[in-house]
Amino acid sequence: MRIIDCHIHCGDCRRTKYFSAADVERNLAEAGAQGAVIFAFPEDMYRIADSPESRTRANRYVLEVARARPSLIPFYYVWNDYVIPDNLADYAGIKWHRHWNEPRYDYADPRCEEVLKAIRALSLPVLIEEEFAHTAAFVARNPGLPIIIPHMGLANGGTDKMHVFFSNPDVCFDTAVAPLDSIRRVLDAVGPDRILFGSDVSGTHQPFFNFTKVELEKVLRLGLSDQDLQKVLAGNLECLLSQRRKSLSCQGVTP
Repeated sequence: MRIIDCHIHCGDCRRTKYFSAADVERNLAEAGAQGAVIFAFPEDMYRIADSPESRTRANRYVLEVARARPSLIPFYYVWNDYVIPDNLADYAGIKWHRHWNEPRYDYADPRCEEVLKAIRALSLPVLIEEEFAHTAAFVARNPGLPIIIPHMGLANGGTDKMHVFFSNPDVCFDTAVAPLDSIRRVLDAVGPDRILFGSDVSGTHQPFFNFTKVELEKVLRLGLSDQDLQKVLAGNLECLLSQRRKSLSCQGVTP
């Protein structure tokens, strides 16, 4: 059965937070997984290093290691300076991330809309971790854009509030570090086609959450059929990425 972890942080700066491409590959091998979505650490965006140069370096590292390893899928981390790289199309998706007590995205900033236009034009799925009101506004502002809410919404206002997205087919949810009962609640509401397996592996010398193997064992306890389990573990993510490739092909763009 194919397994693709849709939520792994990756970086090689020991001054901030470190989980290199080699660490990612070793972690995936231990879980018997075939691939992963990777993106930079918040520590390289704003928590420790906080400069355009550190952000550029962190995003570039993610892309470079993915180019050398086809099993790794790079997402570009957008921060509140709204820098749009010339090679945004080389990334497979977007990471949009902050916690309630951290520096904010200014959604009224004209640069924000420019970034969103670029994201929409490339049909890039967005993994967004934001306060609930901002998450709801983001979804409403970007109809038709594939959106992934991590942790069954635990960091987006709580799983209890996620019911507002249950009827929206553009919104998926990842399982990373969510309690089993939260995963079951969302799964019962939206079905297996909108659930993505993720772990939120976040570093070695500063371990934050569980490795892929541990999070996988939790998902296996859901009791899904083989067909539905395959959707959750890889198929739904592969479908999102396939839809993006088809959209770009229609536009004459090579992803």
